[in-house]
Amino acid sequence: MPLPLPLFDHHIHSDLRNADDYELMAVSGVLTALAPCSSSHESRTTGQAFAARFDRLLDVETGRAAAYGVDLYVGLAVHAADMTDRESALAGVDELEKRLDHPRVKAIGEVSLRRLTREETDVLEAQLRLAARTATPVMVETPPPPEAFTAMLPVLARAVERSGVDPALVAVMDLDAHKLDLVRAPGPLAECGGYGLAVSPRQDALFAVREKITHREVTEILDRWGPDRLMLNTGFHFGSADPLGLAKTVHRLRLGGVPEPTVRALAHGNAARFFDIPG
Repeated sequence: MPLPLPLFDHHIHSDLRNADDYELMAVSGVLTALAPCSSSHESRTTGQAFAARFDRLLDVETGRAAAYGVDLYVGLAVHAADMTDRESALAGVDELEKRLDHPRVKAIGEVSLRRLTREETDVLEAQLRLAARTATPVMVETPPPPEAFTAMLPVLARAVERSGVDPALVAVMDLDAHKLDLVRAPGPLAECGGYGLAVSPRQDALFAVREKITHREVTEILDRWGPDRLMLNTGFHFGSADPLGLAKTVHRLRLGGVPEPTVRALAHGNAARFFDIPG
């Protein structure tokens, strides 16, 4: 067997989970991780409410991870599911901008669309313009239902074009084989800098917020697209999810004969380059 591979799990929602997950990640080889600011299912009515969430990620969550030996970076964003109105959400974007020069901030994310309203689109475009001005990578959350995903894509593509952000700064997350084919169809999203695949062996879980793809599905995607810009992560969330999902998937890909340079690109190199992670 090859030597153990340092893993970079660039999409975890660990701030909504038990800190012991970090120990499992560390012993499995995940020494570096990135936690984006996803929805906490709490409506935020002021810019300061968004700022409090940002500061908790920066100050508390990075410390929790460090206690277990995980070097944690974060993404900050105003998530559509936490918006109450356009004014307070844009005030949250202002608070985000104040923190972009923090050494732990490596992305604007997760940005999202839920109801496809004008207000949501305005806030999304404000964050994409901020990314364009500061050359900051962006993580885009996509919805699980196929019909919601399909409805979101043209709105997202227009927002990318109108904002002027370089698509190479944009990573689209939560993809499977079918969704990846749609995103990489001709258009601005085909030029994205990263495509995030949330992976884990199948679970029979009572409370799984999102279903992950398996190593077999990753292999099928590799056969179609090759490893270019593909990034494996666990995407683990506040429901039933496996913090060892990335390590287990990498182990199975190796056993299945996927070349070592490809495994290293999928599990570390591509994402580390996209997010500009030291070392």
